[in-house]
Amino acid sequence: MLTFDNNPGLLQFNILQRHQEVLHFVTTRQHPDGTGNDFNIGYSGGSYDDCINNRLALCNAVGLGPERFVFQNQVHGCNVHIVRKGDSASGFYDKESAVQDNDVLVTNEPNTCLITRSADCIPVLLYSPDTKSCAAVHSGREGTYLGAAVEGAKALKENFGADYSKMIACIGPGICKDCYEVDYNCASKFLTDNRFPADTYDVRGDKVYLDLKKMIFYDLLTLGVVANNIEISDICTKCANDRFFSARAGDKQRFCAGICVMG
Repeated sequence: MLTFDNNPGLLQFNILQRHQEVLHFVTTRQHPDGTGNDFNIGYSGGSYDDCINNRLALCNAVGLGPERFVFQNQVHGCNVHIVRKGDSASGFYDKESAVQDNDVLVTNEPNTCLITRSADCIPVLLYSPDTKSCAAVHSGREGTYLGAAVEGAKALKENFGADYSKMIACIGPGICKDCYEVDYNCASKFLTDNRFPADTYDVRGDKVYLDLKKMIFYDLLTLGVVANNIEISDICTKCANDRFFSARAGDKQRFCAGICVMG
């Protein structure tokens, strides 16, 4: 991944940098102005004032006003919300105004920044160059099993006419297989689902280690997204806990990923 405008506190995907009409970013622990290492974008793990000040600092860093952002109250599912003009500033200043009970935001509205928050779960950004539409997906264990990223891609096709073969998918920083241990009973449904090849998990005694990023990759491939159009971040949020918030490392704070098609 690359830094956003030479700012070490914000990262970007190499594959999306080819598209100058797309503004996108992944935040880290580091404040964009370099003043601290607790750049929390979520309401948990810190004060309300700190969260809002951090969100306003993000606005300043990427050049978008609060009215351009759309947040969702994530529930580890695969519900899809089509973002329209009336959704502007949803969730920026309070949870109540966010898109409720949702993990997949999609839009073809220009200058609208879709946000997904994370602290080990996998953020996925999708972009359809042919329709100038995009999606931000929150894909944790349950969301990955339910195919949240696939639901985002399908929504881009069904609502805006996106072509899977031209679609770009960015699978962001999140927990790696070696760090993501779950009980066998919890993981058994993954082991018996032929969507997930054997290289997406390791069974070690009564524990299973899940590779959520690779599962998402295979799901998107099966749908028709081309492998060369998929970028997978190699950053593990737990291994890189000095740079990212990680729930498995005990953090309650959240980083975020965002995507916006400028117009």
